[in-house]
Amino acid sequence: MSWSNVQESLARALVRAVEETRNPGAVAYVGNLERTLFRQAIGMRQLEPAAHPAEPDTLYDLASLTKTVATTTAILLLYEDGELDLDAPVTEFLPIEAYSNITLRHLLTHSAGLVAGGAYFREVSSTSEMIERFAKRDLDWPPGARRRYSDVGFILLGQIVELAAKDSLDAFCRERIFEPLHMEDTAFNPPKQLAARAAATERCGWRGRVMVGQVHDENAYAVGGVSGHAGLFSTADDLARYCRGLLEGALLRESTIEEMIRPGQVPTYPWQGLGWQVAPWESGAQGYLPSRRAFGHSGWTGVSLWIDPDPGVFSILLGNTCHPSRSDRQNRAFRGIFHAAAAKCLYPVRSAAHTGLDRLLLDEFAPLKDRRFALLTNHASVDAWGRHIIKLLDLDSSLQLKRLYSPEHGIRGQAEAGEDVASESGPIPVTSLYGDRKRPTDEELDEIDVLVVDLQDVGSRYYTYMATMKECMAACADKGIPLLVLDRPNPIGGAVLEGPIATNTDTPVSCAAIPVRHAMTMGELALYFAAHEFERPRPSVQVYPLDNWRRDLYFNDLSLPWAPPSPNIPSAETALLYVGTCLFEGTNLNEGRGTDTPFHVLGAPWLDAVAVLRQIAPEESQGAVLEPITYTPVSMPGRASNPRYQDEVCRGVRIRIRDRMALRPFTLALALIQAIRNRHADQFEWTGMFDLLAGGPALRDELEAGDAALTIVNRWAVAHEEFRQRIPSRYE
Repeated sequence: MSWSNVQESLARALVRAVEETRNPGAVAYVGNLERTLFRQAIGMRQLEPAAHPAEPDTLYDLASLTKTVATTTAILLLYEDGELDLDAPVTEFLPIEAYSNITLRHLLTHSAGLVAGGAYFREVSSTSEMIERFAKRDLDWPPGARRRYSDVGFILLGQIVELAAKDSLDAFCRERIFEPLHMEDTAFNPPKQLAARAAATERCGWRGRVMVGQVHDENAYAVGGVSGHAGLFSTADDLARYCRGLLEGALLRESTIEEMIRPGQVPTYPWQGLGWQVAPWESGAQGYLPSRRAFGHSGWTGVSLWIDPDPGVFSILLGNTCHPSRSDRQNRAFRGIFHAAAAKCLYPVRSAAHTGLDRLLLDEFAPLKDRRFALLTNHASVDAWGRHIIKLLDLDSSLQLKRLYSPEHGIRGQAEAGEDVASESGPIPVTSLYGDRKRPTDEELDEIDVLVVDLQDVGSRYYTYMATMKECMAACADKGIPLLVLDRPNPIGGAVLEGPIATNTDTPVSCAAIPVRHAMTMGELALYFAAHEFERPRPSVQVYPLDNWRRDLYFNDLSLPWAPPSPNIPSAETALLYVGTCLFEGTNLNEGRGTDTPFHVLGAPWLDAVAVLRQIAPEESQGAVLEPITYTPVSMPGRASNPRYQDEVCRGVRIRIRDRMALRPFTLALALIQAIRNRHADQFEWTGMFDLLAGGPALRDELEAGDAALTIVNRWAVAHEEFRQRIPSRYE
């Protein structure tokens, strides 16, 4: 996107953010290390008692951005000085016996078990008095067990800064943060010349006036305007200096920043770094940049800030959504509109998706509380940090997991294609639903209240995981048991349909009347099946949706760990080629099994690859590079024990993906089959598997009639468009 287009897009977004949320005005700044990409003020900084326009240098009450810009930074500077140990108990500075198991890290990660806050301003007038009140209250859980956002924790941290530095919090921050970065308009209790251009906040009933240039937060105000949780004022320009200082290493060491933004410091809430939120959610309340490495924070008054250290970009949004009253404060929408626009400008084709499993963890397993459940899953069911679902469920000992079900390839994903998988006994039994058993029994369903499905599909109708889910849906419908599907991205995107709509739908590789490349997630498949593949009773399906996923995104755009869902789909690129080259399992060619690149190569000892490739038209192979090769399939136990043409030299074709968005692997496969049939009429053979994969005999009949690949594909256009209208789309 050009610089002028970025400016126009962000200007429109800023206007929309202010107008749609009825915010008085705002200042936004988007930049990187080298340049300012966008800097603009719109609307008003104050509506009453007098009207004043917002200007680029308007001072805003940062509210809880104080926690990160001031307090977290101060703590980490003292850590680098050797004055603080992040894992030392708070009692080294605050002699409160009840806090003996709380560390500075617990406070920074909001996991100390402390209360979130309270109206202490009505009773106290100093931080020490406030801390005495905190100490009288028991912890709500053991430190480190859970996360709850807490002003109290940062009030304690502000006091610890003062005790360790032997200086006031505001003086330490001014000397070590603001002055070195030339943040001349940043201060607690801003002096008159700065306060004169401050944005107004709420008309406060307690103080009897509109707050301008004095901290809005009542607790911070009560203790003199300087506190670890609130009280800081700044401008967009100064915050840009702060962002650049962090990104350039002028403020903290690189190793300290890496520790600051390290996810997973609270196992039950991996999105919490030291002070900062990390790996943001598009649907979250903070706004977001679509990067796993992005970190940010927000403030109650309507301010927010996101930084991504990898490309070195940042997005700042300052508003006073609480002016003149908090009654119509719409911070979530305000932040979301603007930062989403910044994200599209800064990351045209990139995201940092969260799965349904991530959302289940974010919601602290709420839909499973007090319910007995079974789980259909395998080894590939991991969260954004690569942690398996079973380990995450173990974080909550109250959960009642009664049974595990596994699809083809088994619970560990190590069985070969088509291999029967035995069930396993144990404290939680594992029941295979591939082989003689296809679905849970009535007796097993009597033991549960809900069946949870968490499986990574590959985007092709051939893949049997959707068939297993469909069988479970049928069994659950008969018993009135609901399904909860934890959604996962379609790794080959959700924008393209390919292949015929199946007419034979009674096999595991063709279980529904859908195209081969169906463009749906597992959650969408479950909703589609419930609506179109069942009579009465229909299954009851709830989908826990993805976050930060769009239909035009492929798996490699998502910053998620790829756990091969089966032995011969080692990469997301393989999943894309599998749409087409899996068809060769219905012929007498080898489709790459027995090699390190299954479905990327195909061949046979008798194949004249050079002659075959001469027949492939550019429009049939768009997005791919085709090259002749020789290779020898070998036995690979666990992947392909007896591959076709084992230990024989095959002459073949290697497919390299050049442009995955342009590639149509099913069209390419048809073109290759037709070219091979033309060159090797005497050697080429179909097997019975072809019609099963194709969903009926029609495709083979068309190929045998000599129809060209594109001619066949074009015949599906109307059917595909009609099918697209039936997709229960959950995502843009």
